[in-house]
Amino acid sequence: MVCLLDGFFAFQFQSTALQPAIALLGWLGLFRIALRNRSSTLTESVTRIRIHFTKCGDLRWISHRDLARVWERLLRRAELNLAFSQGFHPKPKISFPSALTLGIEALDEVMELELVGDLDLLDIKQRIQLQMPVGMDLLSLEKQVGKTRLLGATYCMHIPQEVVQATQQRIDEILEAGSIQVLRDDKPVECSCSDAHFEIKLEGNKLVFSIPAAEFGTSLRPSELLQQLHLESLLSDGTLLSRTHVHLEQKTPQHSSVSRVAADQ
Repeated sequence: MVCLLDGFFAFQFQSTALQPAIALLGWLGLFRIALRNRSSTLTESVTRIRIHFTKCGDLRWISHRDLARVWERLLRRAELNLAFSQGFHPKPKISFPSALTLGIEALDEVMELELVGDLDLLDIKQRIQLQMPVGMDLLSLEKQVGKTRLLGATYCMHIPQEVVQATQQRIDEILEAGSIQVLRDDKPVECSCSDAHFEIKLEGNKLVFSIPAAEFGTSLRPSELLQQLHLESLLSDGTLLSRTHVHLEQKTPQHSSVSRVAADQ
């Protein structure tokens, strides 16, 4: 996994003996930036930025924790004025509203970070795009007010034509039952079909479903819903599952001459 991440950033090292020293240098660089920015965080304004991006190709095989490391390296190379947490172990203020399961590609993923000082969204966009690895594209970035609340996420996958009829029948049974109930580690997990952010349907041979984020307790996993449809074997057979959208509570952006920048601008 370390080799995969380093490959994304064009680091090719012949000796694994150098890797601990290289990792240490990276963390020392991040710590130096944190010390430099800590005083600025206390005296200058801090702005929260929401970034929409893709995570496709080989990148879908890196874990959520490794994805966070990719973003830390990317932002450090982009030389952005990051806001850091306080305390003995300062960390850049980066967050993901929803962790993505290993192997699922993301067509509209979300990451949020805090930046210090005056901002030029066009300049930030260009700096980030120059550092993005293969499989990651920037879709848009915008200023935000307050923290994000996750509402749910939408997924899709293409299923074999021969199982379409049986899948539609199983969908009808789930909707008629009114909820999905599964056991995870001997504990019940329930998802209501009446939730505003729940959806399951077929568009030809494409299965589209949305899973709401549980306000209390644990949310249903995509693999658990596929199991209810008797389609869990498709993932192990290599069928691609995509997360097409992360649904977030909408908040009014700060007043600015430029509050949102798309990738094509």
